[in-house]
Amino acid sequence: MNRNHRIWSFMKAKGFYIALALCITGAGTAAWLTAQNTINGIREQQTEPPLTTRQEEGNQWDYNDVIEQQTKGHTETPKPAAPAEEPASPAVPSSVTEPPAEPPAPLCFSLPVPDSRVLAGFSGGELVKNHTLNVWRTHDGIDLAAEKGAAVTAAEAGTVSAVTTDPLWGGTITIDHTDGTQTIYCGIAPEKALKAGDAVTAGQVLGSVDTVTAEVSMESHLHFAAKKDGKYIDPMTLPGLE
Repeated sequence: MNRNHRIWSFMKAKGFYIALALCITGAGTAAWLTAQNTINGIREQQTEPPLTTRQEEGNQWDYNDVIEQQTKGHTETPKPAAPAEEPASPAVPSSVTEPPAEPPAPLCFSLPVPDSRVLAGFSGGELVKNHTLNVWRTHDGIDLAAEKGAAVTAAEAGTVSAVTTDPLWGGTITIDHTDGTQTIYCGIAPEKALKAGDAVTAGQVLGSVDTVTAEVSMESHLHFAAKKDGKYIDPMTLPGLE
């Protein structure tokens, strides 16, 4: 009885400390076991082969597959939208205006064979007798008396549009002028270097008087004609020849 009473008194006085000691001992044991398990796990991982050679359930693992699985589900961060371009400012019209183009200088024509006399004038659509061909026909130019070989000059500056030979009119040169007029020189032996597209100046030698086949029965002459808007006009009505 006394022994049991002493044990009970001891447990009552020291029981709290005994329980505390048991708890501390248990906690230390649990911590040691946890640390031991962690160390063993690390050792096992260090001894395992790499992912590229480890087999599990008969399937080969590849490093790229692992990376793909790890990154699956991730989405790219959207790029910020480019700022909208500002509309271009409307062009401000210049206050400087171009001066109007100066009108071309008026033309002044001259006879292609200076100081020559007119053998036959412009018929203006009226039929006249052609004694060489023995027919009645219009005379669409003027015949200027000149010796064969006499120089023939450009009546005004312009551009040569054609150098041809006609079976009735012989050698023929056509010149375009800036006012839309054309002058035509028939029965001429052209300068050898002259060709279509050449620019000529007023008074420049185009060639020499030759033969007008359709008027060979007449005195030696140059047949000189003019056109305006595609129609024959009297050459003597050109500016400078009126």
